[in-house]
Amino acid sequence: MIKTIIIYIKVLLYCLAFLPLFPALAQSVQTQKIVISGPSTHLVSAVKEIYREGGNIFDAAIAGAFTLSVTHPYFVSLGCGGFALLKNRSGIKALDFRETAPSKMTEDFYVKTKLSPRDLGAAVGVPGFVAGQWAIHQKYGSLPWSRLLNPAIKLAGSGFIVSGQWLRRTQGLSKKFNLSGRRIFFHSDGTPYLPGQFVRQDKLVEALRLIQRKNKTLFYNGLIAQDIIKTVKANKGVISLEDLKNYRVRWLQPLKFKFGAYQVFSMPLPSSGGIILARAAKLMEQKKINQMTLYSISEWHLLGEILSFAFRPRSQMGDLSSPAPYLEKWLSRRSLKKLGAQISLNKVKKLPVLKDTLPHRESNETTHFSIMNNKGEVVSMTLTLNGNFGSFVVTDKYGIVLNNQMDDFNTYPGKPNQFGLIQGANNKVRAGFRPLSSMSPTIVEKQGKVVMALGATGGPMIISSVLQILYRYLFKGLNLDAAVQAPRVHHQFLPRVLFVEKNRFPPIVLSLLRKRGHKIKVRDSIAKAYAVSQKKDGLLEGAFDARGEGAAGGL
Repeated sequence: MIKTIIIYIKVLLYCLAFLPLFPALAQSVQTQKIVISGPSTHLVSAVKEIYREGGNIFDAAIAGAFTLSVTHPYFVSLGCGGFALLKNRSGIKALDFRETAPSKMTEDFYVKTKLSPRDLGAAVGVPGFVAGQWAIHQKYGSLPWSRLLNPAIKLAGSGFIVSGQWLRRTQGLSKKFNLSGRRIFFHSDGTPYLPGQFVRQDKLVEALRLIQRKNKTLFYNGLIAQDIIKTVKANKGVISLEDLKNYRVRWLQPLKFKFGAYQVFSMPLPSSGGIILARAAKLMEQKKINQMTLYSISEWHLLGEILSFAFRPRSQMGDLSSPAPYLEKWLSRRSLKKLGAQISLNKVKKLPVLKDTLPHRESNETTHFSIMNNKGEVVSMTLTLNGNFGSFVVTDKYGIVLNNQMDDFNTYPGKPNQFGLIQGANNKVRAGFRPLSSMSPTIVEKQGKVVMALGATGGPMIISSVLQILYRYLFKGLNLDAAVQAPRVHHQFLPRVLFVEKNRFPPIVLSLLRKRGHKIKVRDSIAKAYAVSQKKDGLLEGAFDARGEGAAGGL
């Protein structure tokens, strides 16, 4: 007993020493009409500009997305894809504008051709970004489409000052790009642009103006489509004009689950996010984690175990034609109750690996933004090229960065990967199908009223980050910014490792977690999140993650 008391006294002293790392006093941005949280001030400015002009929240989101395609080409471009959750008076809808596999792709394509799913033209999936933004405008827009692209066109044509993040994302990479990419994103001598310098994208301006005049038409069946096809084929890719012409977005029902007194809406398949969040939420309720002391050893241990158990069936997920039987197996009350009974409060439990487990890689180079207004309307949108600058292929005529989304499929069955994510046959390469993702745009309601919206960047760590922010904000009483900035852990079942953030956990905490059986691995950070909410007094608030560049603001 005395030994136990001494240990917990040490934990308390260490936690007091590390208290500045637990931002309980952090404050979010507060506004009245509309609030935005995202990766840059340019995004916030574009959203506010369109909203001031009389656009609605959906118009503003489209303008913001196109703006990011100019200012953040390492995460977002006209050649990327993504997911969005959108809420208006009619309810919440999920939009899937994820990239698809070209028609010439087969499950053994990469084995036979020896081409890379990460770099050059064979890595490029059919882009969904432009079709996605057009679909939002068709369903929800109020201003003329042409006005929504003005902020992006201005930034591409006049130029903008790059940040430290731009330098970090380009430094040492000039040789990975094709010639078009090197000419746009680097000085003539191959050196990167430095913070404070201007970057212009004259080629991209022309593409944006064509889209401004002709919506998605020329992107999928016209001048821009021809540029994409020519560039991809020159870099050993197989996208055809028919692939572009046949691309379609998908309007889906969000995956909905109860979390205490709240209703949570997130992405269904082909995102694994909503399913894993729902599993984790139910396990948290079963184990009564909200009754545990904030930042205690038991809380960290239980979070790690719950995440591990929740992630386990991800190896069976993919772009399923008939997901109902799987959803019943993964989300039924009976199966989760049985699963929760195996979680120990004192030690790590190693569940067996599922039979169809195969390695999978997933990049963490995504970005997200969340917008909410005082009418209860919301946009939560996650966008990605997959890797940093995607495939490093940039189209010759219009300067469009192309994704490397094919790498999110199970392209080399049985071969180890750099990220350690595991999944199986349901995510094999198939023409027209979409790769499995962890992107998790999320909206929370209570008694039919919006409480918050959020999402994150960081591959599988998106899911664990969204879960922990929900938990700390909805159940532990942290304000929005404190919930976003709080230390986080991550577990994805395989590898059997509890990831923790560097310099955010006292050594005694890590030691005690190891004693419970956790294998600890330290990371610089675990995802980057962007959240907005509406308080009981009606004020809107926004918070962006200090783990990276970002901005929050509004009107």
